[in-house]
Amino acid sequence: MSAIICSNKGKKMKSRNGIITWGFVILSPLAHADISYVDKTHVLNTLTNNIEQQYVEVKKIDKISDTLTELKASPAFTNSQSQEQFASLLTAELQKFDKHFTVQWRNPNESQNNKTKRESWFTKLSRKNSGFNRVEVLDGNIGYVDFLGFDELSKNSRNIAESVMGFVSNVDALIFDLRNNGGGSAEMVQFISSYFLKPNTHLNSIYWRATDSTREFRTFGNVSDSIHLDTPIYILTSNDTFSAAEEFAYNLKHLERATLVGETTKGGANPWQFYELGSGFRAGIPIAKAINPKTKTNWESIGVKPHIETSRANALDVAYKIALNEVKKSVSNEHQIKEINDKLEELSNATPFKETPQSTM
Repeated sequence: MSAIICSNKGKKMKSRNGIITWGFVILSPLAHADISYVDKTHVLNTLTNNIEQQYVEVKKIDKISDTLTELKASPAFTNSQSQEQFASLLTAELQKFDKHFTVQWRNPNESQNNKTKRESWFTKLSRKNSGFNRVEVLDGNIGYVDFLGFDELSKNSRNIAESVMGFVSNVDALIFDLRNNGGGSAEMVQFISSYFLKPNTHLNSIYWRATDSTREFRTFGNVSDSIHLDTPIYILTSNDTFSAAEEFAYNLKHLERATLVGETTKGGANPWQFYELGSGFRAGIPIAKAINPKTKTNWESIGVKPHIETSRANALDVAYKIALNEVKKSVSNEHQIKEINDKLEELSNATPFKETPQSTM
C-alpha cells in the first residue's frame, strides 16, 4: 500500500518507508528578520504556479488563484513583517479551501546544530505503544480502545495492534475512542478494520492527479484472530479527530458497521507533498484525494458527521449507555445483566444526547 494518512502534528514529508504523508506541519514560533515585498511576491507567485500544476482538486484552482491575487493587494500581505507571519498568512488563506495545505519557512542561515528538532509523528507513535493509550474491558463486557494515532504498519506495531485486538476479542460491544486521534497510516486503518469486516472489503480509494490513476484499499485477507462481523462498534469523535482517524470513522460509517458518537471531525482527506518556493519557504500541497466507494466523495473540509451528536466530553458516557442497552438485549447471564443494570443506573444522570439521521457525508 503506497499512501498513508497523517496527523496534524509536525513531521517530515515522507515516512520511514518513503511514503507520502497526509497532514499539517507546525510553523516555528520564533520571529526573524523582515521579509521584503519582492520576496513575498516571488513566493506567492511560485506558490500559485505550484498549486495550478499539482493541486488535486482542479475545480478549486481558479478560485484559489483569485484569492491569492486578492491577497497580494491586501493590507495583511503588506503588513506581514516576518517570514513566519507570512507563512502563517498563506497557510490560513489556503486552509479555507483544503485543511491539508500548509506553508512553512525554514531559516537557511540557521545551523543544523541550533535547529529545534521536531519529533516526527510516527516516531512519537512508535515510542508511545504505537499510539494505544488505554485498552480495557468495561463493566458489562464492553471493550474500550483509546489511541492517539494510527502507527505505520511494521512488525512491531502489528504485534501491538494484534495484542490490543486480542485483548478485546471476547467483548460483546466495542468502543473506539478517536477523540484525540490525529491520524497516521492507512495500512493500520486497513489492519484494524480487517477484524470487523469480511476479507477484501473495499474501504477507500485514492486518486492521484500526477498519474491520473486510482488505487483501491481493501481489508486484509487474514488476521491473527477471528473476524467479528456482528460485534457492535461505536466510534467516539471530536473536532480534533483528523485524517486517518476520519477515514476509519468514515469507512465504517458508510459500510454501516459502526455507530459514530460525538462531534463532527476536523475534515482532512487529501494527501500532500512539499514543494520548494524559494527564500526558505516550502508549501505542502494536496496531490491526491480519497474517494469512498459508497459515497464517491470524501470528508475533506466538511468532516465526518456522527450518527449521534454530543459534546466530546459526553461522548464516552453516551456511547457506553447505548452499548450497554444493546448488549442487554442479547445476553442471558443474570450476573452480566445485573452488572449492566448497575452501570446504567450509575450513568443515569449523564447529559441527554440528540440522535440525528445519518448524513451522506
